[in-house]
Amino acid sequence: MKKSFFLFILILISFFFVKPLSARTLGAEEISAILNTHSENQLRFRRDFSQKELELSGDFEQLRPQGSDWAFELKSQGNLVNCLINENQAMEFVDTGRGTNIFVTGRIQTVRKNDEDNNKPILELDQCRIRLLSENQAAFIPLEGRWKGCNVRIGKKKYNSKSCSLYMTIRKQSDGYMISDLRRSDGRPIEVVAADFARGTLPEWSTKTLQTGIITSYSCQFKKNNQNSFICEWEEPKREGTINFRRLP
Repeated sequence: MKKSFFLFILILISFFFVKPLSARTLGAEEISAILNTHSENQLRFRRDFSQKELELSGDFEQLRPQGSDWAFELKSQGNLVNCLINENQAMEFVDTGRGTNIFVTGRIQTVRKNDEDNNKPILELDQCRIRLLSENQAAFIPLEGRWKGCNVRIGKKKYNSKSCSLYMTIRKQSDGYMISDLRRSDGRPIEVVAADFARGTLPEWSTKTLQTGIITSYSCQFKKNNQNSFICEWEEPKREGTINFRRLP
């Protein structure tokens, strides 16, 4: 009886706290695997990748007509990606030049042939959110190390940056960076949902508080002349604010 009860508790814990693979947001480093899977086995592509959310940064290539919509094309880690958007959305980028740094979040739709280069298939996304990265956001700073996040604002209430609530460690890898350690000052367990490191910065990332399931999204800005600090606007379903990250010794 005790063993059965213990097993039941473990199942409940897994249900509430273990994140399913299908809910994971994919990153730019996985585009090659997505393209290869589509070319080898489209049924497996549909099972493993179709309709999954993908976040990436890249360089703007072109806006091309595609049916009644427009294909917003960019290049990320040597791979071509396009987002289907309507004409009103496309007009927002009518002055965007090739090579402009872009941050995109969208859902994987399909892979199609490239009319100009058969060896370069195009990954197609829909439901895209597209944002131009400013020069400040594209500035390179050495991110590796420990960082402390202190509140500047929550809602309309301002703070003196002494209310510190978030700590993280960023480590360098062969293909970029990763957040290897993340914790809250109140001790509640928290995990990284998605983090896209673009040109030595962390323009957008998100976390999940495991006890409550609340997702917090961060949009950050970096400055070339400040190597030890960056500021992020954060947003939750019912709250938003500003947090300043400072490098720890």
